[in-house]
Formats: sequence, C-alpha cells, structure tokens
Amino acid sequence: MIRFTSMAAAAALLAGMAPLAACASNGETSAHQPQAQTTTPPPAAPQATTGYTDAQIDAFVAARSQINQLTPGTTTEEQQQNQIRISQILQEAGVTPEQYNQILEASQTDQTLSNRIAVAAVGDSLSDDQLRAFITASAEIEPLSATLTSGTETERAQAAEQIRGILARNNLTIEVYNGIAAQARTNAELQARLQALNAPADAPSGSE
Repeated sequence: MIRFTSMAAAAALLAGMAPLAACASNGETSAHQPQAQTTTPPPAAPQATTGYTDAQIDAFVAARSQINQLTPGTTTEEQQQNQIRISQILQEAGVTPEQYNQILEASQTDQTLSNRIAVAAVGDSLSDDQLRAFITASAEIEPLSATLTSGTETERAQAAEQIRGILARNNLTIEVYNGIAAQARTNAELQARLQALNAPADAPSGSE
C-alpha cells in the first residue's frame, strides 16, 4: 500500500514535468506566445478546465503523443519545421493551438484534469507485462521523488533524466506510467492486480 502511494506521488511529479519538456524541446512555446498576446484572460483557464469533453481530451492526447515524438530542433530551420509539423498534427487531431495550450496549461495545476489525460493516454486495457514494468520502474523512481520536489534545478534535471532512462529500460512511456498511476489511485480492481503481481516479490514464501 505505502509503495503504491509513493508511485502515485512520483507520477504526479512526472505529469507536471512532461508537458513543459515537450513544449520547450519541440518549439511549442513559440506557437503559444502569439495566442497569449491575442487572448490572455487568466481566470478563463480554471473555468474551462472542468468543461472539457472526453472527445477533446482524447484529441489532445492523440496530438500530444505525436508532438512528443518530434526530434527537438537545434537550429532555426529545424524549429520552424517542427512548428509546421505541430500545426499539421493539431489539425489532424481536431484541436486548435489555443485549445491545446489551454488544456496543457490547465493540466499543470488541475490534478483532476491531469488524471483524466493520463487515463485517456493509457486506456483501460492494461496487460500484466505493463503492470509488472510499472511496478519495477516505480521502485526505482520512488527514491528520486524527494529530489524532484526539493532538489536544486540541476539535481531535478538529473533526476528527470534518470527517470526517463528508467522508463525506457522498462519499455514504458511517461504517458503510460502516469496513466497506470492515475487509475491505481481510484480503481480498486487495478490496485488489486498491482498488489497481486507485486506479492511474489514482497512475500515470496507467502500464500493465501
């Protein structure tokens, strides 16, 4: 139980980091800035947060998944190409840049919305292999949680890099990890599956 609670805490930190990293590395911040100049009503974001439909969340997740796969641009030309590709991705997903950025920003502070996004990203058909990978990864991620919350900027960056490596070794994306953790907080059936899969490691000689 305590172990799974720690997993959820680590996932919440990752959820807050992932969108920021995606924006910075793929040039999405520059796409956001013109909209911020045209329409910047701070109170609007919290109100809009509760009004997103499942279809809008699904579209956001589909777009974000492709955007996160783009190679970060290191030159002006590459960044411009990324901008063009991001616009295409958003159009194909049926999300406007303004709506994408609103959901992205709102998810940084609204845990309920963040959980909805995480659950939509992973779906509800989770294999035992995915759950075992989650258990293994979370055990390695847990000790890094304190660094993510209280470390210096450099330490936090190093911890984030370590976490990405842990997820890669376990064939997990941040989205899948966060999705499992978000569902585990409220889904009793999933909690039971995680505990059952984790039981042999915690109590190899135990039996029911």
